[in-house]
Amino acid sequence: MARGGQQTIPRPDSWRSGDPNPWLAVRDQVWRYDPEWVTTVLGRVTEFDVRHELPTTPMRPPFVNATKESGVLAPLFVRGGELRVVLTRRDGRLRNHKGEVAFPGGRLDSGETPVQAALRETHEEVGLPPERVRILGRIEPLTTVISAAKISPFVGFIDGDLPQLVPSVGEVDRIFDVSLFELSHPDCYHEELWPYPDGVFPIWFFEVEDDTIWGATGRMIRRLLDLVLLSEP
Repeated sequence: MARGGQQTIPRPDSWRSGDPNPWLAVRDQVWRYDPEWVTTVLGRVTEFDVRHELPTTPMRPPFVNATKESGVLAPLFVRGGELRVVLTRRDGRLRNHKGEVAFPGGRLDSGETPVQAALRETHEEVGLPPERVRILGRIEPLTTVISAAKISPFVGFIDGDLPQLVPSVGEVDRIFDVSLFELSHPDCYHEELWPYPDGVFPIWFFEVEDDTIWGATGRMIRRLLDLVLLSEP
């Protein structure tokens, strides 16, 4: 086991280093961090599987069977010319994923769509009004390994200043934000290869402030950065 901020990371003894940082050649191209470019690349994401059965890829290890559905939001905003994303640290007393860094969001209520759940849960967890969020697009659904939850991630943009955010007591320990430029830094990102019963899969880590981002949130950030930084104009 290894510590990552307030969380414990169950790193297996037989892990090994994965591929190097894929964004080094393009991360200094400032136009890629423009919200309209993010909108453009997200608008191209049309081939992910929107059925109940998710694709079997390294983004979703094939031995996971999703039984629950959630919607999460990656809220982007601009401060000081930097495109930044809002993240939370989950309360350490929660039953699942306690103390982990996550995007705000949660389980669908009856009759809700994933995007409705993402906006509602974000409002409940951090106090971000849904009307302040402009949905830019979505990235591929994925499933969590431990809780077997299907997650639909949406990317939204907050126009103007970031409103005052307040963590929900019992759900969120703290709220913080980080720039996409920092997340792509070689000192922040690294890949590890972990063995599972059905093969060896990449696990993506981002070291920020006093926390480690990994797991489903790490996968979502990796996919978002790939779209923003590696897509062709």
